[in-house]
Amino acid sequence: MHLTNLHTHSLYCDGSCSPEEMVLSAINNNFDSLGISSHGPVNKETDWNIKQDKVEEYIEEVNRLKEKYKDKIEIFLGMELDYIPGAGFTDLCLSLMKRLDYYIGSVHYLGTLKNGYMWTVDYTIEELLTGIDESFEGNIRKAVEKYYETVSEMAEKYQPPIIGHLDLFNKNNKDNILFDERDKWYVEAVKKCLNVIKNTSSVIEINTGGIARNYSNEQYPSTLILKMIKGKNIPIMVNSDAHTADGLACKFTDMYKLTNDIGFEHLVYLTKNGWEKQEILY
Repeated sequence: MHLTNLHTHSLYCDGSCSPEEMVLSAINNNFDSLGISSHGPVNKETDWNIKQDKVEEYIEEVNRLKEKYKDKIEIFLGMELDYIPGAGFTDLCLSLMKRLDYYIGSVHYLGTLKNGYMWTVDYTIEELLTGIDESFEGNIRKAVEKYYETVSEMAEKYQPPIIGHLDLFNKNNKDNILFDERDKWYVEAVKKCLNVIKNTSSVIEINTGGIARNYSNEQYPSTLILKMIKGKNIPIMVNSDAHTADGLACKFTDMYKLTNDIGFEHLVYLTKNGWEKQEILY
């Protein structure tokens, strides 16, 4: 198989290694290609998004690594860009899309607290519950439905090359503390979202980052949702959402087996000429 990971973070955002350290790890693990995808800039700087004054340096460094290691591995310049409810992608992000080899479209932010702080669905359960209280009057169902509506809007308007961690809400839903994903309303929310995605050119990633960082015992999206994706013939790929050099291929073999067991016939991988299909081998 063509071994690749297109969801890779570094010291430019909330990763623990330099881009070059991530590249060297990929080479040592016999990767065929690697995409570097630091969290893109947002208007209010955070400790996990790249700083706006570091964007050009980041682009230059990844392009330098492309050339330096071109005989050993194919490197792609990417970013994980945030689509924000009511605002969409920032103007800076829209301009960056034209300069990147690809990008991952993700929804992390879901609302703004009374103090002006933008809260996310995947930080702490305390922040999430506060956000739901202030933005959705404590209605978890409305918050979840808004999340999937926002992912749908992003997919329909922009067709991101990759849609990141589709059911990120589940990170803080351990033991169904917030909702049961088998509930009819939840299944319908996911179905509506997938019905939009299936009519786009976007690929849905299978993301093992929650497992790698001990946040979850299951990949994003869940096995339940993966079966729904299979039924709608939406293309998929496996990514690790790596924040460390040793996490680049976290649970990849398990994911290959899982997708094969569900009935997927192919995964896709990125080339200079676009997406290519490959058989699932493990």
